[in-house]
Amino acid sequence: MYIKIFLVLSILSCNNKSSENSPKSKINLKDSIKAQVKIKDDARIVLNNNGFVILKNTFNHKNLLTIYNIDGSKWKSFKFNDNFSDEEISPYAIKPENILLVFKYLGKDNGFYKIIVNEDKNITKYIKESDPDFKYQTINEHILTVFSVDFNEKENPLLSQPNEKSQQNPKNKNSFYYPIKISGDFLMVEDDNKKDFWIRWCDEKGNLILTLFYDA
Repeated sequence: MYIKIFLVLSILSCNNKSSENSPKSKINLKDSIKAQVKIKDDARIVLNNNGFVILKNTFNHKNLLTIYNIDGSKWKSFKFNDNFSDEEISPYAIKPENILLVFKYLGKDNGFYKIIVNEDKNITKYIKESDPDFKYQTINEHILTVFSVDFNEKENPLLSQPNEKSQQNPKNKNSFYYPIKISGDFLMVEDDNKKDFWIRWCDEKGNLILTLFYDA
């Protein structure tokens, strides 16, 4: 089942895990938030720290996208446009009108990215590493591409410096917090008043502790 309005917390484990198979071989922010990005209700999924495979924003709607089976044969080719709808393709995040298509990445072998193409059924497929319409992103890289982030102020306070002992600052619940840069386990965020703060993006086990917003 999909939900709209906001992206729920996704816990991403930072422990590497090799792929098992390879082919052939607010919300309290602002009342006006109307994000139409689709993700799963059950998003508390532990994911290895392999990152994501995303559709490039330079993608041409006229192009056909192709996903492959484990043996290298074609599984599905499709056009990803505003009217796209396919129950078999249920990725981590999707919004066709914004050219947003995000797959969890499980590893690569023999020139293919292994991805989770259907989160509901945990179905894995493959995308060619050479496909010019897709690219790989680490979790750190991906965080910096989203519109804004949210966080638990009590467990993850706003800090003046990327240090646990740094001065804590109150959270403005009417402001967005935009990701700016990452330093170790800390993420610099900027609020609507152009003030910079630091929060942790992962816990001591390497799990992502932020809510990611792809849209506003």
